[in-house]
Amino acid sequence: DRSAKNYAFVDAVARKNVSLTIANIREKSSVLRDLESSGGIKIAGSMYNLETGIAEFFA
Repeated sequence: DRSAKNYAFVDAVARKNVSLTIANIREKSSVLRDLESSGGIKIAGSMYNLETGIAEFFA
């Protein structure tokens, strides 16, 4: 079931979106990519779980 009623599907789509956004930032911004490569910053995404109040971070 590929609908909003399917929690596992929605979660998988959201995780994929975070992953693709991180990759897109690295691909499109040479400034941020270079800063990350030199250790100046870390590019990360996150998802916040409304039920648990826990934020999960992805790098």
